[in-house]
Amino acid sequence: MRIAATGMLVSACISGAALAQDAPAADPFEDYRAGRYEQAIAGAETALESDSENAIWWALLAEARAQSGMSKAAAEAFASAARFETDPARRSYFLRAQALNLAYSGDLAAARLVIDGAMVDPALQTRQSLDWAMIAIAAGDDVAAQDILDNEALHDGFTRQTALDAGYSAKRRGLDRRAVRFFDIGLALDKSEEEPFSPEQREAIRRENRELTRDWSFLAQASYSTAGRPLGPALLDDEEALQIGAEVSRRIGGWRNGRPVSVFARAYLSDFQGITPAASNAAQGWIGLRYKPLASINFNLEASRLVGLDEEGLDDWSVRGAISGGAGLKPEMAARDWTYAHYYADVSYLFEHETTYALAEGRFGQSFLMDETSTTLTLYAVVRADFDSGRIEEEALGAGVGLSLRHWFDETDTVAHRGFVDLDIQARERIAGSERASGVLVTVTVGR
Repeated sequence: MRIAATGMLVSACISGAALAQDAPAADPFEDYRAGRYEQAIAGAETALESDSENAIWWALLAEARAQSGMSKAAAEAFASAARFETDPARRSYFLRAQALNLAYSGDLAAARLVIDGAMVDPALQTRQSLDWAMIAIAAGDDVAAQDILDNEALHDGFTRQTALDAGYSAKRRGLDRRAVRFFDIGLALDKSEEEPFSPEQREAIRRENRELTRDWSFLAQASYSTAGRPLGPALLDDEEALQIGAEVSRRIGGWRNGRPVSVFARAYLSDFQGITPAASNAAQGWIGLRYKPLASINFNLEASRLVGLDEEGLDDWSVRGAISGGAGLKPEMAARDWTYAHYYADVSYLFEHETTYALAEGRFGQSFLMDETSTTLTLYAVVRADFDSGRIEEEALGAGVGLSLRHWFDETDTVAHRGFVDLDIQARERIAGSERASGVLVTVTVGR
């Protein structure tokens, strides 16, 4: 994010701020206005040799250096201009320009020091300045930026871009409700822009709002499998099985800039259809804590207590790690069909039963939009491997084909779809290991 969007471009402010004082007519000013920045720099440096405390000459030198791409040198000249300037408004501008050029040069630490100094200077009135908030964001100082944006009167001065910049800053600070408010303002202002956002750009912001407002989630699932271990922890031989279950989770402390913590409760009932005497029905519950430690990767750590809900259920402690990702997983706004790729893997361990279970699945195929925005049909090839230390044959590897029909629902003008209904059908054949790698799996999932 390069904050040219602050509305306070250095190059545009020479006539309004740096030259606001009476200054002698001189060729360097004409050189600057004509875009001859090297001559303007040379002229300003010559003038400063005889008038080294003139804020105007320092400002001209700084502006010309900035226009020439000399950000570090421009920052130094702006610092001198601020040091010799007595008018608070112009000094505030020079300090903002200094911090901005330091940020452009990559010296964010130095830029934040300038901001820290300005924040404690009452004459500069930084908390009454949206420009200062945007400079703080450019310098990576979201604490100072959100301190300034506590002044709600400043929100009336938002442009589309400054509102969105403020929203991402608030998101990084964990101020979820404020971030959503700023994103909403940005989306509203977009409607009056000469070049409004594309549907893809609006959708990206709406998805930000979805994550920031998702305080709780619910997942219900029913599945039928002709072979292979079902979703629960029952350590049985391969059996035809019907399974139903649900999970409810609640976030603690909000989105936490992509690192949420959630508590959850889960229950599944497995109805084994085979004739094996050991294959009794099993009702299993979990209560646990889930943490996503990495903002940019969908990797979750989970610790839970397994609670047997009938005689066949297990009482145990479990830890689990799961990762997933891919491309084309949600409707593409500008296409009727697109490439679909998805991967999922998890590993769990039951302490008292000393059992390890691992699963990895990869899909690749093509998705098709069946209506305007919310229903997709996906055809894919699938490879699936699992490991279960509770079985005689621990490993299994299979591959096959699948079909998924998904409908998304529950959206608003500023929040993307929050719920979905999905029908997924897989048919796989064994490649190696146990025969449980073969079979048909039909799953219906409802999530929100």
